[in-house]
Amino acid sequence: MTAYLLGLDSGLTVTKAVVFRDDGTVVALARREIAQIKTVPRHVERDMAGHWNASAAAIREALDLASARVGTKVRPVAVSVAGHGDGLYLLDRAGAPLGLAATSLDSRAQALLRRWDETGVSARALALTGQRPFPSSPAPLLAYLRDEEPERYARVGAILSCKDWLRYCLTGEVATDFTEASVAFTDIRTQLYSDAALDLFGLGAIADALPDVRMPCAVAGHVTGEAAAATGLAIGTPVATGLHDVTACAVGSGVTGAGTIAVIAGTYSINEMLVDAPKISAGWNARNGLRPGQWMNMSVSPASSANLDWFVATAARDALVGGDPFATLQAELDAVADDPSDIVYLPYLYGSPHAEDVPAAFLGLRGWHGRGHMLRAVAEGIVFNHRHHIDLIDPERQVGRVRLTGGSSRNPYFGQLFADALDRCIEVPEMPEAGALGAAIAAGIAAGVYGGWEDASLRTAPQLRTYRPEGAVARLEAGYGRYREAVGTIMKRHEEKTP
Repeated sequence: MTAYLLGLDSGLTVTKAVVFRDDGTVVALARREIAQIKTVPRHVERDMAGHWNASAAAIREALDLASARVGTKVRPVAVSVAGHGDGLYLLDRAGAPLGLAATSLDSRAQALLRRWDETGVSARALALTGQRPFPSSPAPLLAYLRDEEPERYARVGAILSCKDWLRYCLTGEVATDFTEASVAFTDIRTQLYSDAALDLFGLGAIADALPDVRMPCAVAGHVTGEAAAATGLAIGTPVATGLHDVTACAVGSGVTGAGTIAVIAGTYSINEMLVDAPKISAGWNARNGLRPGQWMNMSVSPASSANLDWFVATAARDALVGGDPFATLQAELDAVADDPSDIVYLPYLYGSPHAEDVPAAFLGLRGWHGRGHMLRAVAEGIVFNHRHHIDLIDPERQVGRVRLTGGSSRNPYFGQLFADALDRCIEVPEMPEAGALGAAIAAGIAAGVYGGWEDASLRTAPQLRTYRPEGAVARLEAGYGRYREAVGTIMKRHEEKTP
């Protein structure tokens, strides 16, 4: 008998509720836009109550659609949530939202972070926690709150992430999962909360506000009457602890152990690899994996497919008319396929992995170049930035397979470009909702539908489109050399200008 599972995947702009069968196929999907609040410079926030209301509406719609398609009332046996990582969702001591939530695009703590870099706090954090703090991580956001809004800071009752907030709304239980717990305050060696980490950031006074940690596939509560009325879920439905969304994407694409690099080409360039031993490097964040004794090495920057959206919106608006702008522009890409253009594009419109003010740039443009040349350069720049991160997490090229998800992955041009630029086998799951599926898998394990991560991965394994390196490898290797040279030159100029 088919079991139904519900995964809620809440990102930076959209929250999606997806009903799955236990073989991983999608029955129904509903989505809602989540407004970003940018009324204060460097603050990128959201209203927590509005976030929950939109998510609840998406769940109700997905359940109604599923029931209509199946022909009978669909009641998921379990639910789980994945959400954007980092940021800050605070409750007061009465369990109510404590102001607006800071999302992972928030950069209000940038100046404080520079002081941490200068005074050695960031370097000590890397040695202790396996990662350097960055503007939207909980540690600098909380320290900013302590310094700038002490009255609000004194009222903090619980420190939650995006998905922890939504699960709290479903269950009334405060908790976090093993992966999310490691974003700032765990010792990389023990994988547990560390008083030394809190003290390093001057946050020891709110240690009691850290939520209890549970495994991602554990039952972390049950749907309350109030949540049932809002969502259409049955009262008492088990709710699993859930996952950080990029880890959920890896799980939903079939990556639950070592041996495959998971890449998400979305707003952020996400490049991650599960390993069985902790290793510290400035090139990645070493966070907890799916279980004790497993870690996720994650190298990221805000420099991936958002560059394509920008290029189309600014230089190819005519292509928007057909609904699939990239397909419309494919003829222009094909026309320059054999042209050895040397244009380099640095995809740093929204940030880079190098320094905060390294800009995006086209280098090598000539009067005979057209829009197709520029679009190809943008595509290559995005993939080269992913290669930069992958070379950091796998410098000796020990991993030959890459599992690719994200908006760009659905285009065959990009699949082949990744294969040629990385000189690796690229596998693209025929599963557009990998994050929601990863959450649903956690729910299924919690409910006993699956015997564990590996069993779930086998039973929900998506069809894969495979791309292997072909004739453009040498050209793209030369292009990557020019890309690295351009980055080095700009970085040198940046260092010369910095007092």
